[in-house]
Amino acid sequence: MTSKSSIRYQHIENFQGLVISEASLSLLDFQPHFHLDFHIGLITNGVFRQTHKGQSMDFSQQHICFMPPGEVHDGRGVGNERHQLTTFRVPPTLLQTALLDKYPDSLTPSIESLAPAVIHHGTLAQAFSKLSHALKPDSQANQLYKDSLWTNVLAELFTLLDKTPKQESHWGLSDQQLGQLRDYCDSHLEQKITLDELAHLTGLTRFQFIRHFQKRTGLAPHAWLLRLRLERACTQLKDTKNSLTDIAANVGFYDQSHFHRAFKKAYQIAPSRYRYGA
Repeated sequence: MTSKSSIRYQHIENFQGLVISEASLSLLDFQPHFHLDFHIGLITNGVFRQTHKGQSMDFSQQHICFMPPGEVHDGRGVGNERHQLTTFRVPPTLLQTALLDKYPDSLTPSIESLAPAVIHHGTLAQAFSKLSHALKPDSQANQLYKDSLWTNVLAELFTLLDKTPKQESHWGLSDQQLGQLRDYCDSHLEQKITLDELAHLTGLTRFQFIRHFQKRTGLAPHAWLLRLRLERACTQLKDTKNSLTDIAANVGFYDQSHFHRAFKKAYQIAPSRYRYGA
């Protein structure tokens, strides 16, 4: 991205950890990465090309991109026009609550059943755009209106996602193995984590582990772990009053300078500005 790019993160009060980002980018180019929240993306100007598990798809206005946690994907702009992107970053607990709103009985699906999807639906895209405007700090909308918009757009999104069943991966590491690896990394995030430790958890040699891990996730182990550290840092920046130095140490960066550089490269904004919704 260039210096002409701008991105803003807004932490939404009364919505249990919801973050909305708005990006205006002269050059849109996101390298392969993943998130720990659900991401609902809208293109408000330009065309966006996303690659997920080797398949590329273009989407623009009237499309909604839904990406669950842990799914590695990239994205880049098509053409030379300025690209504008709004993304709702929804914590799993908040999305599960929305599912219970729509399915208030024993048949409520699990959030783990929700699959990545790019949906062409102009009316719903407009509804998400309206929700984004209603949640801005200078909006005059009352909480009842915001809650109603949120409930309705999520319910309609779930209806459309019901038509996109999740498919199990039959290559690389299993879901169980990947879950064990993430649990281990989460519990040792402030420490140095070695290739030997991760390979041992899966019962594979180091070479086998690297090959199977990259097939399963789309990222090399070191790149995946870096992203996990940064995603956990986002949560601490938003949910705690810990100093930047403490957060950097908590998620495994050896100094604040290294943390600052890695965070800004990933999110196009300094950690301090992310914390305060700048």
